[in-house]
Amino acid sequence: MSAPLPVNRIVHRRCPFCGQDNHAGAPTAYGNAVWPIKACAGCGFVYTEHAPVYERLMDEFAWEKTSHIESERRTAKHPIRQALSQKMKGFRQKVLKRDKLPRLVRERVTAGHVLDIGCGGGGVLSRLGPEYIPHGIEISRALAQRAAETLASRHGTVIHDAALHGLARFPPGYFSGVILSAFLEHEIEPKALLAGVLRVLAAGGCGIIKVPNYASLNRVIHGSTWCGFRLPDHVNYFTPSSLARMCRQAGFEIDRFRLTDRHCFSDNLWIVIRKSA
Repeated sequence: MSAPLPVNRIVHRRCPFCGQDNHAGAPTAYGNAVWPIKACAGCGFVYTEHAPVYERLMDEFAWEKTSHIESERRTAKHPIRQALSQKMKGFRQKVLKRDKLPRLVRERVTAGHVLDIGCGGGGVLSRLGPEYIPHGIEISRALAQRAAETLASRHGTVIHDAALHGLARFPPGYFSGVILSAFLEHEIEPKALLAGVLRVLAAGGCGIIKVPNYASLNRVIHGSTWCGFRLPDHVNYFTPSSLARMCRQAGFEIDRFRLTDRHCFSDNLWIVIRKSA
């Protein structure tokens, strides 16, 4: 078992949905002593009660490091399942051409400035058409540098910072689209982040969100080994209902949330939200 972390290096979280403090409540079976996962006694939202301070995500818990560690852990524990998962992912993208994110951007986002929050090395932004000017926010120092190099010829910007701080550096109504693919589950303050996205979107602009689906059958079947659990990276666990409600509470309209975006056989949820015109 990991040793307890210094108190000034972690954040104690109330429920990020309703604000209730669930410190006295029993954790679920999915976390551990350092990173307990709680189901809010008030609203039922599932989240990690502790999270690393933002500064630790820049290097110590940077995505490229934790992703590599998690991939090795899963391969060692379930080598056949992990190999099949990677092959299916490649098959969907290369053979079936089901690279959903760029397609949704083309279908839902008008030409102009597009922001990818948690842009990694800039791979998604680099695949967008010339009608979009790409911008990114990335907390990992190494990945932010890689994204800046990748997008240097596209006349956009890459900000190395936490998402909320990075968003504050853009003027209101600047973007026609904002991408939060595999990001909202990482954000300590998801409601504040959605409010920030609403501010920087132009009237009629879209946000595209992808998060793990806590309501998936895979989570029920595999329990704590479910692919959606990643500690301490993933701090919020959304169901279709909680994701839609949080977006609406932030002031968004739901532009697309089809059954194919939220069914229980998928480990992921996709939702397109829109700022009122």
